Amino acid sequence: MSTSTKYFDLGFGGPLSDLRDFGCVHMSRFFSNFRKDPERRIRIAYRLVLVAMAALLATSYFALNYAIERSRHNAIAFKDLNNERVLSQRVVLLSQHALNIGDISHRRNVLNLLNESLSELEQIHSQLAGQIHREANKDASTKRVSDIFFSWPEQLDYRMRSLISNSRQLATFAENAPDTAAIYLAPMQETAAEMVLPALDQVSDIYRLNTRASIDLFERVQRTLVAAAFVLLAVVWLFLFRPLATQIGRRTRELVAARDEMQYAAMHDGLTGLANRDFALRKVQEQTELHKDGSSGSMALLLLDLDDFKNVNDSYGHLSGDRLLCVVANRLKSVLGKDGTACRMGGDEFLVIIENKEALALLPRIAGRILERLNSAVALSNATTLVRSSIGIARFPTDGKDAEQLLAAADLALYAAKKSGKGTFRFFNEEMQRELNEAKALEKDIDAAITLGQFKPVFQPQIDAISGRVIGVEVLVRWHHPERGVLLPGEFLDVAANLGRMPEITRLVLDQAFETAAQWQSRGLDFGRVAVNFSGHDLMWNGFFRNLAQLAREHGLACDHISVEVVESVAIRSDNEQSAQALYELRKLGIRIEIDDFGTGFASLSHLNRNLFDRVKIDRQFIAEIDSCERSKIIVDSIIRLAKALNLQVVAEGMERQEEIDTLLELGCTQFQGNAIAPPMPPNVANEWLVAHCRADARPVALSAAAN
Repeated sequence: MSTSTKYFDLGFGGPLSDLRDFGCVHMSRFFSNFRKDPERRIRIAYRLVLVAMAALLATSYFALNYAIERSRHNAIAFKDLNNERVLSQRVVLLSQHALNIGDISHRRNVLNLLNESLSELEQIHSQLAGQIHREANKDASTKRVSDIFFSWPEQLDYRMRSLISNSRQLATFAENAPDTAAIYLAPMQETAAEMVLPALDQVSDIYRLNTRASIDLFERVQRTLVAAAFVLLAVVWLFLFRPLATQIGRRTRELVAARDEMQYAAMHDGLTGLANRDFALRKVQEQTELHKDGSSGSMALLLLDLDDFKNVNDSYGHLSGDRLLCVVANRLKSVLGKDGTACRMGGDEFLVIIENKEALALLPRIAGRILERLNSAVALSNATTLVRSSIGIARFPTDGKDAEQLLAAADLALYAAKKSGKGTFRFFNEEMQRELNEAKALEKDIDAAITLGQFKPVFQPQIDAISGRVIGVEVLVRWHHPERGVLLPGEFLDVAANLGRMPEITRLVLDQAFETAAQWQSRGLDFGRVAVNFSGHDLMWNGFFRNLAQLAREHGLACDHISVEVVESVAIRSDNEQSAQALYELRKLGIRIEIDDFGTGFASLSHLNRNLFDRVKIDRQFIAEIDSCERSKIIVDSIIRLAKALNLQVVAEGMERQEEIDTLLELGCTQFQGNAIAPPMPPNVANEWLVAHCRADARPVALSAAAN
């Protein structure tokens, strides 16, 4: 037989069959000896245990190492993201600071700091972008992070590099051409606040969620490995326990420490360091469930937010707003001590949870201490602003049986505190619930009111005290409710705005007002201008000014017979390109722009000195008792002098008495609107009033003596 035939013979009687028989004989002999020899069984079992232990140790080591490395990786990513956030905010703040500094040497120092921050920001961002690019598409989360960095609409990489580029351009021009450099500041602030920071927050949230999921998985793996280790340790106690216990103990401590760090981050606010919303809701829910059976237990929630916080952001920037929130958090902690737990619920809203029985008996005193501590000045962006806050208080179990009911009650109490004048606190009561129910009922009635045309305009004249001439009429709205009678704006405007129905109400009222004004014009009545009020949301609406002009043309009313009143907060937002464009387009049409309620908000000289506004209206709170209040008199005198210096007209609104009018005339204000002149009147009554006062020999009786 040939060699090939010898080794590849597949027949049952060939060499391969002999090899199989040999293996079977040896296996049979092995198992026979295994059953007869106990020592051999022990040695084999011991070796198997050692192999299993080695496998367990290796698995434990690599799994725990992976968990630790993943935690470290996420911690590094969190650190880089936080550094990017801080550095991007610092770049914007230093840029703004550099443009506001007059001293050249000081400005050069700030620019040096700016350049150093830019270099550090660019280095960190490049490293982070490179890492994210390398890890892209590993899983859904890395793909989402990659999309945020490199894909539309977030494009964080592009936004960040745009911010760095604009910052470098600003730094280049800031030393010798600050006016040119200032062009880059607004895009920088917009990019940082509206694009870069939200995108960084999204990435941080993704890493946080991944870390929580990884920790849960690793905890399960850890428990399994520890259980298996104890089983094996029971078998080989004397040989492997100590090294194995040492290894597992060390790795376990590292993982627990990493888990605790991430749990702390997950339950605390990254900006202020206070407990976050998740912690607050969990704590309140645990307390309510613990005592839901009626057992003794009590708790109070103090819900507070900062009054007019949005104006702070608009005036000083979001970076200053963040700094203000940190100041508020520190003040809260210093006031509460061990009496309660302070949490940040989001934005400028904070929650204080009080469980201490002694503190519960002193809730008014604690709320008063909080307001006293918070309602004080804070230095922001080289300026000092006064912080004011309001507090709503709800108690468990009298005001609610669970977290949802308690927070709703506290929110109603907070709303009542703001409604009563802000800067104060209110306890929840059933009257607040009744008002809420009425508001909900109004929501249902508003749709029908728009359809049935129940919103009607009223007109309040404005006159010139010297000539006695009518210079304008302001259009106000009244709701002729079929059951509750005539409702003033304060009773329904907030509800309508929350429902998004204000554009329809505005259109309905203006349609009637312009029709009435056109009729007056056709009769030859000289009413000056029709003054209408608009909000910032109206200005941001595309085509706002075109629709206003179209509505006037439909009724044959010339645009030069219209003036638009905007409150101070809208005047501030006219820095926004879209708002400013709408106001400029209105001026092109011949419509006059006025600032309403001047002196009550945050408008500054920079907003007045832009050749955009024609007149300011002094708010009623400064007019009341001006003849007897020296402080109000000084404020009004300053407003009048400032307006005249800027070639702006001034009208005082809300005067009720002849003495107020006389004092205003002494200060040089000659244009008035108020009940002392005429109250808001429906169209037919306003028509009779205009007919009576537009005659050549007509003069307001209340002003005749003072004017002469």
